[in-house]
Order: sequence, then structure tokens, then C-alpha cells
Amino acid sequence: MRLETFALERFQSIWENRVAWNVAESGVQPLRVSELIAGPANHDALLELDLGYPQTNGTVELRETIAGMYPGATPEHVQVTNGGSEANCILLMHLIEPGDEIVFLTPNYMQASGLAKGLGATVRPWRLRESQGKWAVDAAELRTLVTPKTRAILLCNPNNPTGARLDAATLDEICRVASTVGAWVVDDEIYRGAEREADDTPTVWGLYERAIVSSGLSKAYGLPGLRIG
Repeated sequence: MRLETFALERFQSIWENRVAWNVAESGVQPLRVSELIAGPANHDALLELDLGYPQTNGTVELRETIAGMYPGATPEHVQVTNGGSEANCILLMHLIEPGDEIVFLTPNYMQASGLAKGLGATVRPWRLRESQGKWAVDAAELRTLVTPKTRAILLCNPNNPTGARLDAATLDEICRVASTVGAWVVDDEIYRGAEREADDTPTVWGLYERAIVSSGLSKAYGLPGLRIG
């Protein structure tokens, strides 16, 4: 598989840990271990943990907790990975075959676009457009981008980097369009829960039988070093 250079990630790898102030940081100020493990009982329990191989797909207790965030989900619906990037990677490697097409909401985190191309898919951008200080998508445009070869529609909601949020009606329409060709709707929801105003952004989970959510602890939870996706 031939992968194009992930230019933004490469730039960050070179420079982001060499500067005093990183004004391009994409997450909140991370927690310290002492803030996460409050109280002597939790502190002692942490020090007593075995550093062996954990359950590969996540412990039952962890997957039950995650499933509880999504109505109707069970632990069998949940796969725990080493960060959200690995979740997206495994998902695309499972879904995409050479000759497939994906519709890719953009701007977005570019990992998925590069991987899809490397796996032999054609990437069809679906652009958020700015008007009067707001970013929005055009559902009519989506219908022109979807073809019988469309394997997946890839979203990021809340969006990185604009902060735009797709409402429930828009998500419903995206799922209806996907259903016309049997495409999957893959929603990167790692910023969900980090909203500073209004309610949580709607999830695509439960709207469509081929809807998949990827998320993790890196953004809204301020725990990127735990590498949980």
C-alpha cells in the first residue's frame, strides 16, 4: 500500500514539541494523573495494577461504560483501540476495497482521506461552505456525489477545524442518501462533548443500521496520553 505524505501531521511531528506555546493545539489542556486519580484509594489501586496484556477489544466493564453513552448499544457494538487514529485505520481497512468510492466531508482530519486513497478508493470531497460566519453542508450536493460505488460517507461532527455541527435533521438526510446505495455512514465524533454552548451535538448512532461512530478520550476528556479510542 502506498500512502501519501500526511503533511499536517508531519509538520506537527517536527515542530509541536519544540515550541513554548502551541496555538494550533486541537484539544483542551490535558489532565494530570493526579487530577484523574483523586483520593488515596484510587491512587493505591492504580499502583497495584498489573501491566500485562489487557483484553484486546477492551474489557467488558469498559465496553459496557462506553455502550451506555449510546442508546441501544451493547458491549458487542464497541471496539476499544489505541487511540481514535487506530480506530479509523482499522475501520477503513475493513471497509474499503480497490475501486470503491468514499464521500469525504471536508475540511476534516486528513488521515482518513489518505488511507482511503492508499487502499485504492476514489475520494470525493463534500465541502462545508461558509456563509455569514457559519459553516454548513448542502444535502443536495451530497446526492450528486453518491454513486453505486460509494462505500462510505465520512463525517466529522463536531467538525475539525471549523467547529460546525451537523444537526439531527441533516444526519437523518445523510443516512437516507447513504441507504439508497447501501453505503456506510462513518462519523468521527471525537469532539462531541467539548461544546461550549448549547447541548451535545447529535450522534449518528442509532439513525441507520450502517452507521458507525469513532471517538476517544483525546479531545473532550483531555486524556490524549491514555491512547483510548
